[in-house]
Amino acid sequence: MSLAYVVFVLLALVAPGVGIQRLVRVRADPALVLPLGATLAAGAYWLSLVSGQGWLFLPLLALASVGVVRRGPRLDAVPAPKAVLAAFAALVLLLAVTQYRGNRPAPDGGFAFDPMGDQPLHAGITWELTLPWPPQVPGLAGVPLSYHYGADLVRAAARRWAGVVPYAPLNREEPTLWALALLLSLAGLVRRLGGGPLAVTLAPFTVLLTDFSFVCALFPGVQWWSDVFRGNLLISLAFTNPVVPALALAVGALVALSRYEAGEGRGWATLALVQASAVPWFKVFLGAQLVLALFAAVAVAAARGRREGDEERAEGPVVPNATRVALAMGLATSLLALPLVLGRSGDRVEVAFAPLRMVRESLAHLELAEGGLVRLTLLAVPWVLVSLGLRSFGLPRAWRSLTRGGPSRSATAVLALSGWPLGLLFQAAARDIDGRELPSATIYFLEQSGVVLWAFTAVAIGAWAARRRRPAVALTLAVLLGVPSTLEFALRKARVALDPVPAGFVRALDAIAADGRPGDVVLQRPVPRYPPLPVVLVGRRVVYERFTPYLTQFAPSAELRRRHEALYRFFQTHDRVEALSIARRLRARYVCLYRGDRLRFDTDGVLVPLHEEADARAYRIADPGLHRDDR
Repeated sequence: MSLAYVVFVLLALVAPGVGIQRLVRVRADPALVLPLGATLAAGAYWLSLVSGQGWLFLPLLALASVGVVRRGPRLDAVPAPKAVLAAFAALVLLLAVTQYRGNRPAPDGGFAFDPMGDQPLHAGITWELTLPWPPQVPGLAGVPLSYHYGADLVRAAARRWAGVVPYAPLNREEPTLWALALLLSLAGLVRRLGGGPLAVTLAPFTVLLTDFSFVCALFPGVQWWSDVFRGNLLISLAFTNPVVPALALAVGALVALSRYEAGEGRGWATLALVQASAVPWFKVFLGAQLVLALFAAVAVAAARGRREGDEERAEGPVVPNATRVALAMGLATSLLALPLVLGRSGDRVEVAFAPLRMVRESLAHLELAEGGLVRLTLLAVPWVLVSLGLRSFGLPRAWRSLTRGGPSRSATAVLALSGWPLGLLFQAAARDIDGRELPSATIYFLEQSGVVLWAFTAVAIGAWAARRRRPAVALTLAVLLGVPSTLEFALRKARVALDPVPAGFVRALDAIAADGRPGDVVLQRPVPRYPPLPVVLVGRRVVYERFTPYLTQFAPSAELRRRHEALYRFFQTHDRVEALSIARRLRARYVCLYRGDRLRFDTDGVLVPLHEEADARAYRIADPGLHRDDR
């Protein structure tokens, strides 16, 4: 990590994460420090943006950090510190092989672009969140952004206050930081689930483990094993998907609720509520699943209360109003997710009952015929077993926690168990501009459940191994079954070549950045090879881009086609009056041409050269009809 980013993390995340726990008078839990810190940093930066008072970020975080110097309960010890350190070292090694080398400036002045992952979208969102409110969709200038950008707010704050360029944390600091947050929270969760020392030791390593998809080795040509059966977090972890910090938040909320149930203080209820409420703003799909888990836990508690007449008979000590806290968490999370759902302006995401569609897709990947319904149903059984992998051992314990645990355990169990039924029965898919269906978002339900189910699996394996004289052999076998697909991913990703962006492209964009200001609109041809370079490298806007297939989630297909047509006319017209009219309508101030790109209208007196070389040319549009206040 860069020194500037380390200082930012310590002051903007760690200090508030510890301080807020001390302020509510509880013994600070290390598992909650980074999730709480991320929530507070994102919230403080958001308030500074919407108020137009950027300076507010610092005093808000300083206020949350006051508890660090306040007398009170000390910080709890990190559970299984040696295991956490070892798992973290292994994660750093994995990320060094797969991620750290990509998306960085090249020695020749160009840019080494990683062709895999959603980092371009999040780099663009980061730049947008450094501009005056409200943010716009990266690649669609003028379209308001409705998205779960909690992690992007933290990154934008790092850009604003630590000078960190967005791609640097996306490929290096953030996957490392959020992985650390998740493995700490999982260790804390396993301890709250009653796991012994061995189970807590195993917990952080589960972030590295995958399912039994190594069976793909039997099918020549099948690549990316960990992605075939959909239940692994590995790819999201490596590519900095916001589901990782969202999982740390959700797990942290359940840990806090568990500590409140155990009678450790009212402050834990506040911390549980704060973290749960923030989850949808980090990953809306996890927010929806957490709401389901909390409401299901409330329903189970109510049914048990009617049946037994006494909530105290639940497994473990339970504070009588813990169910009400779980209900409040579910309601708050639902309400805060509503703006994300209602604020959508793109094409409708099709949610449909699609039983076993996920199985069909895996069979197609393996080049196996699905056959009729009976054959497909029969194949679904081994599919589920492979997708679960070692986590099958955690199913009985998760089920017992659902039916016999308090609200925190019941909610944790529902979170662990619901992913496979949801993913196997439903799909939620958007379509690209050409009408092709994009991958279903329900895969996130499996990933999210898989992470939490690992916690129950660690408890089960730990309890089983503790009863054996020589558990080392069984534990080694368990690890060996869980790492083959992880290794396949690491080796394959290490061989993926980076896509070089020519140095001339970068120099042209630097010239535009030096001449104008963030948020200026640049006209360029929408090509699918690269992400919109003005957007992701220098924080400028473009009218339309073709690299991102799911832009229909942000704007209707008709609007995307209109923008494409406007750009086509600008680059094809021989009429300078028409060209200037298009530029004025699109509020564009610059034009960037790459290699063979050219303009067909007379540009004399219309375009002011900023940078010209064989690879790229950059121009300012000299049109008095374009005023700097027309943003």
